[in-house]
Amino acid sequence: MKILRRTLVTVLSIAGILTAAPPAGAATNPYTPTEVCGAGYRIISSLPATTEDGRKWGGVYLLYKSGGYNCVVTIKWSFIGVATDTLAGLFRDSEDSGKNVIDRGNFKYYAVARAYAPLCVKYSGWVADRPEPNTTSVIAGAASGWGWCD
Repeated sequence: MKILRRTLVTVLSIAGILTAAPPAGAATNPYTPTEVCGAGYRIISSLPATTEDGRKWGGVYLLYKSGGYNCVVTIKWSFIGVATDTLAGLFRDSEDSGKNVIDRGNFKYYAVARAYAPLCVKYSGWVADRPEPNTTSVIAGAASGWGWCD
């Protein structure tokens, strides 16, 4: 009886491990932040886009190119290939929102905002679980404070 019980516990433990593993061939995003932003850009900061309960659905990256150019890209880690509300925001002036650059839409892989930004910036991004979020949507987001001043 002890041997049977140990065998059953082992089988159930292995079954639990197998069902917890991600499915084989899970989608990965074919794009990288540097590829999306273009030649000469390098990553200088990044934040995970996280839901309130801690799930990470994307990465929000701040990239810099010499001469004062910045690029923010939100790369989806979840809902890849599915058009869901996705945002990348580059904030260039705390008092004039007209100087901010935001790319928001129902995107399959990423959102990107590029602009000349020679002074301090902040950045943000999100990935939602559906197009055009409403009150039942879940959003994974990230936002930096002001920094990266030349």
